[in-house]
Amino acid sequence: MKNIKILLTRSLLDIDKKYISDKLRRIIGDKFNIVEPEDYNEEAICDEIKGADVLLGPFVTKRMLEKADNLKLIQIPWTGVNTFNFNAVKKSDVPVCNSHSNSDAVAEMGIALLLDLIKKVSYHDRKMRCGNWNRDQKPLNLKSGLVANKVICILGYGSIGRKTGKIIKAFGSKIIGVANHIHNYDEVSKFYKASEWQKAVVNADICLCTLPLTDKSRGLINTKTIRNFKRGSLIINMSRAEIIKEEAIYNALVDEHIKGYASDVWWNTPKRGESESYVSAHYKFEELDNVVLSAHRAGYIDGCLPHLDDAIINIANLAQNKPLVNYINIKKEY
Repeated sequence: MKNIKILLTRSLLDIDKKYISDKLRRIIGDKFNIVEPEDYNEEAICDEIKGADVLLGPFVTKRMLEKADNLKLIQIPWTGVNTFNFNAVKKSDVPVCNSHSNSDAVAEMGIALLLDLIKKVSYHDRKMRCGNWNRDQKPLNLKSGLVANKVICILGYGSIGRKTGKIIKAFGSKIIGVANHIHNYDEVSKFYKASEWQKAVVNADICLCTLPLTDKSRGLINTKTIRNFKRGSLIINMSRAEIIKEEAIYNALVDEHIKGYASDVWWNTPKRGESESYVSAHYKFEELDNVVLSAHRAGYIDGCLPHLDDAIINIANLAQNKPLVNYINIKKEY
């Protein structure tokens, strides 16, 4: 087994690099070398790309591929590929893979947000910290909902969607799945093709979104389509904020067509290295009591970095001539 040269195309935290190195070392020993360019731009990466077996990160250009003389894998170390330059790799035969190893973490966060929203946990917590037991029942009443016996639609029944569906099924809920391909899963009562998603949400009490962000899914839930959701239903977004138009969901929450909204992803996130910003630059979601806000926390797990595990497995598999996992379909862009 020769040494695998891994060239980073995006800066990683020291803890990320240590996590990757430690886990790789357990599998393939010291038969790898992680290389960091002087800067994370095309020119600096091209200076280091000769002999690289793996590009680790979401950045790639045609010139980088032209300069690469030994490239065997482009590995994106997380699930989302909405910022990936698919045009650069359309004529390349180098496999592009992402990571689905965060599916447990994201699914559990989705369930946590669902339970918080339907049980009004955060709402009552805010009240009680001010000594208010909410016995005047304003603006929300005391009653919580049940997950049991609810019709729950999961938009995007992939790795995260299925993990979520299996957990929810244990509550005694009816699961409706939406995906590009119809599957015969025991936990799903009915499947709809992605093109029929608006039919799937009509009778759903709760909808969880785990769709990939693509040109087709961007703005999928908008002022027009949100009216297909059952009045009084809940929406939980565990995907990307851009799938849901902020004006549409805000207005639907204000007029209570949508009874509640919880999300781990938002439209107005702080820039890298910054810590503060409201979730929307246009609408005051933070003032709505029927909203649960989470600051993109699903993947932050104590003691591990789950989104990196599949990337580590793929690099180790490459070194050991084993099959890769999580190939991305370049045409479909996910």
